[in-house]
Amino acid sequence: MKINKKISLLSLIITTLILTGCTANTTDNSPTTNTVGSITALDELFYDWEDISIEGGDVEHGFHFKNNSDSDLTLTGGVTSCMCTIVKFELPDGSLSPDFGMHNNEEKWSYTVKPGEEFEAEVIFDPMAHGPDAVGPIQRNITLFTSAGETELEVQSNVLYQEEYEEKYGDMDFVFEETEFDFGLLKQSSGIISYDFEFEYKGNDPIVITAVPASCACTKGKVSQTKFEKGDKGFLTVEFDPNLHEEPEGVFFKTASMLTEPKLEKQPEVKIWAEIDLDLGPEAYKLKEAHIN
Repeated sequence: MKINKKISLLSLIITTLILTGCTANTTDNSPTTNTVGSITALDELFYDWEDISIEGGDVEHGFHFKNNSDSDLTLTGGVTSCMCTIVKFELPDGSLSPDFGMHNNEEKWSYTVKPGEEFEAEVIFDPMAHGPDAVGPIQRNITLFTSAGETELEVQSNVLYQEEYEEKYGDMDFVFEETEFDFGLLKQSSGIISYDFEFEYKGNDPIVITAVPASCACTKGKVSQTKFEKGDKGFLTVEFDPNLHEEPEGVFFKTASMLTEPKLEKQPEVKIWAEIDLDLGPEAYKLKEAHIN
């Protein structure tokens, strides 16, 4: 009996050592419990890149968050649903976290976001990760781990062969994520509103945006920067004043375009839609004299 007890004790010790060895190198990226905090989304938790070229390189999108609580929020990592996708945090101090993907997330990492601080989760998708024929619709999920729990993100796109992409979009140098936006029904008293049209410059040669003319005095456009090289991203901000002058009845649109040097054969242009609720009345218009749209 004493021998059996010794053997059993020895087996228990060996088993414990084996289990300890197996778990010693395993990283736990689950939320820590010493703080709670909150992770408040500042925009949608879903994003669609729509059509992209399989040869166009990586696409990315930033999801913005804020610790909207009185306690610290601890970020501990993330995981993606496929090896073609990674996520990393851009932190309040300007630094970046390690890349987190479907695999290889063993690195122990954490960062404390103070109350009121904002941060970004940048999702990057490589359309060529599965080879040159991996075309068609894709959908990927991303999970962020924090002390406030898990947050789920989703991205999708439609990957096209380069020939299909060029046939559909031609030789466009500026590729916009969307070229139209509907403000819907606006009150005349709502004040100047704006919308950002995001784009990427695909041209081979450097280019300068020299002006951003609009189709009417009530509409103004401005760009995030004026000089672009291939692959640079920016946005065209379109502002609209619903109380500048009389507008057409019902739904109408205005446009803003970009003039460049060198001049492009196809001038980039975006369009905004709106309808005005005259809650102040025609007598409140800022511009009462005749004007040319």
